[in-house]
Amino acid sequence: MKSRDVLLAVIVTALWGINFSVIKIGLGAFDPFLLASLRFVFCALPWIFVFKRPRVPFSFVFWYGLVLGVMQFGMLFLAIRLGLSAGLASVVLQLQVFFTIGFSALTMGERITPRQLSGMLLAFAGVLAVTQTTDSGNVLAIAFVVGAAASWGIANIIVKRSGASDMLGFTVWSSLIPPIPLLGFALLVNGPERVAADLTHVDWRGLAAVLYLVYPTTLFGYSAWNYLLRKYRTSLVAPLTLLVPIFGMFASMSIFDEELTARKLLAAGLVLGGLLINMLGGSVRRGSSRTPQRQPIEPS
Repeated sequence: MKSRDVLLAVIVTALWGINFSVIKIGLGAFDPFLLASLRFVFCALPWIFVFKRPRVPFSFVFWYGLVLGVMQFGMLFLAIRLGLSAGLASVVLQLQVFFTIGFSALTMGERITPRQLSGMLLAFAGVLAVTQTTDSGNVLAIAFVVGAAASWGIANIIVKRSGASDMLGFTVWSSLIPPIPLLGFALLVNGPERVAADLTHVDWRGLAAVLYLVYPTTLFGYSAWNYLLRKYRTSLVAPLTLLVPIFGMFASMSIFDEELTARKLLAAGLVLGGLLINMLGGSVRRGSSRTPQRQPIEPS
C-alpha cells in the first residue's frame, strides 16, 4: 500500500473513531432512527444535483444504501441508545473486518498469506481484550452491533463488485435510499408527535452531531474508504479499520472522561501490532495487492 493511501486510511479511521462519541451526543437530541435518517438526507441533498449518478447498475447503489444506511447504521445507533458505550461499540463493530474477508473469500475467491492471517488474529485478540475493559452485559445491544458489523461487511463486497470509479458520487447517490425506511421506523416506534418534537427542538449539539456525521464521517470517510477498497484487495484494506476502536477509546475518554487503564493500553498495542504484521505481511496470493479491473457483476 502506498504511504499516502496508508495516511488516508489513518485519517478516515480517526474520523470514524471519534464518530462513536458524536453519535452518543446526537442521540441526546434525536431518536436513533431519526438521527440516521437525517444523516443520509443531508448526505444526499443537495449533492445529487452536483454529482452525476455513478455509471454502474442502479441495483448496486440501491443495495449499498439499504445495507449500509438502514441495516448498519440503524442497528448501530439503536445499540448505543440501548446503553452500549461509545468505546465498546467502536470495538465490536470491527468484527466487520472478519465478515468482509469471509464474504470476500466466499464470493470473490480472495486469499491471504499465513503471515497476514496471523496479523489479523493478533489484532482480533486486541479487539477481544478491549471488550474485557468495559461492561459488556448489554447482550441485546452487542447483538445489534454484531449485526451492524455483518452489514458493513456485505456493503464492502457490494462496492468491490460494483466496479464504481466515482466513489463520492456513489456515496452521495446511495444516500438517497436510507432516509425513508429509517424515518418510517422512527414514526413506527415513537409516533409522529415525538418525531416532530425532535425536529423542532434541536440544540447546537444535535446540529453539530448531524453535520459531523454527514461531512467528515460519511461523504469524506466512506468515499475515501470505497476508493481504497476499489484500489487494493479486501484482505489488505479491511484490517485497517481495527484502528477505529483505538481512536474511539481515546475520543470517549476525552469527551466522556472514561478511564485509561493498563489493559486498554495493552489491547491497543495488540491491535496496532496485528495491523503492522498485516501491512508488512507480503503480497496476497493471486497477484499483487491492486484489485484487477473487471466488468460490473449484478448482485443476486
